[in-house]
Amino acid sequence: MAAPLYILGAGSMGLLLAARLQPVAAPVLLRRPGRWPARLQLTLQDGEARQRLAIAQLGTDALRDPVERLIVCTKAYDVLLALQGLGSRLAPNAALLLIQNGMGSQQAVVRAFPGCSVYAASSTEGAYRPAPDCVVHAGRGLTRVGRLQGEAQDWVGLLRAGGLDCEAVEAIDWHLAGKLRVNALINPLTVLHDCRNGELLERPAAEAAMRRLGAEADAVLAAAGYTFPEPAFEQAAAVARQTAANISSMLQDARAGRPLELEAITGHLLELAQLHGVPAPEHAALYAELVARAAGRQETAASARARPASQAAGPAPDSRRSRRPTG
Repeated sequence: MAAPLYILGAGSMGLLLAARLQPVAAPVLLRRPGRWPARLQLTLQDGEARQRLAIAQLGTDALRDPVERLIVCTKAYDVLLALQGLGSRLAPNAALLLIQNGMGSQQAVVRAFPGCSVYAASSTEGAYRPAPDCVVHAGRGLTRVGRLQGEAQDWVGLLRAGGLDCEAVEAIDWHLAGKLRVNALINPLTVLHDCRNGELLERPAAEAAMRRLGAEADAVLAAAGYTFPEPAFEQAAAVARQTAANISSMLQDARAGRPLELEAITGHLLELAQLHGVPAPEHAALYAELVARAAGRQETAASARARPASQAAGPAPDSRRSRRPTG
């Protein structure tokens, strides 16, 4: 009998996989330490169809047996800390499937867990979570899976059994780099312009920025050994058109006040640029702008928390201030 399947991360991708794999593998959602209901009553929405599923879940501190099969769907910046947090509850030879945006986090896991079988996936499945107990399968895509180290695992067969389009690839790093350059053109710009993916092509300033970012990304990745048959802008524009109504994961995070996966996307691209001596001023400026915005939000939130209760509502209305004209 196969070892129990666990899914770490209850964001949109984690919930989508939990729902799709429920009939074939009965996965268990791993949550933060604490007391959780034994089942998450999850709604899966796919087009007009809605399905209610009971997904097993528990906090990582409630694990009794070592985890031997694990799909990791946390944000890129959380992957390593989340796995290290499992401690002895993660089997030393566990089979891991990593599904994150960007690059860098996968290689960090390989270095930290040399005894594990580590696979990485690059997925174009579209999903979002309108509520903690609901996931919308917003667009069908393709998931490519490749081995980074360790023994062979049939992750492709498992995902296909769950109804997902999936294929095995040898050069998973190349596919991760291909998705990285698309994400680097779309995700940060949707945050900067606070818009849906397709709107980037409708705004002249945003489209021009995509073209400049694409040229830089192609130069950086070529220097790092990754070349592609079409320019980054053309590929990103096609994805933006295909997902025109989608809100990028980075914009969802920004609107919710969560940290951005900037280091794994733009940050990784800038690391490659520095390593290979390729200038990338457009990406550097975009990175600096979004970091500054994030810092500003944190400062504002900290100020609001520190404000005395008597000031929380702001000053009393002043009747002497100008009012909007009526009529």
